[in-house]
Amino acid sequence: METIDMLINEIESEILKAKRATFSTTDIVLNRQVMLDLVTRLRASYPIVLKEAAQIKKDRDDILAKAEAYANKTMDAAEEQARQMMSESEVLKKAAEEADAMRAEAEENYRKMDYQARSLAFNLLDSAEKVMKEGISTIADRKRKLVEE
Repeated sequence: METIDMLINEIESEILKAKRATFSTTDIVLNRQVMLDLVTRLRASYPIVLKEAAQIKKDRDDILAKAEAYANKTMDAAEEQARQMMSESEVLKKAAEEADAMRAEAEENYRKMDYQARSLAFNLLDSAEKVMKEGISTIADRKRKLVEE
């Protein structure tokens, strides 16, 4: 499997072996197809963390939607149960308490799932950011070396 460093080395090699452009001391001529192929392979080698982060965000959204649907379903069920028991005030009071407890439980579950999803997404995005910073740093170092040579 190709690594980003391997692909950067190939790009660097292409740049170093490129011919100078006519009438220029800094511009070079590169093979367009070779460079586009390298860019395509570089994109394919992106750290899986970035791809996983997108999936985690989607999963988080799904979890939040399910939690909200669960909360709505629970609240609807509690309200329906309360309506059916309106004839007796003690039963009504008990139903209201149960509905409140269900609602509180659903909201707590929603908060927990939301926190876990956000925490997981944050950690993955943080890891991806570190990897990307390292890659950018490597590219900057290689560019600086090219200029210095």
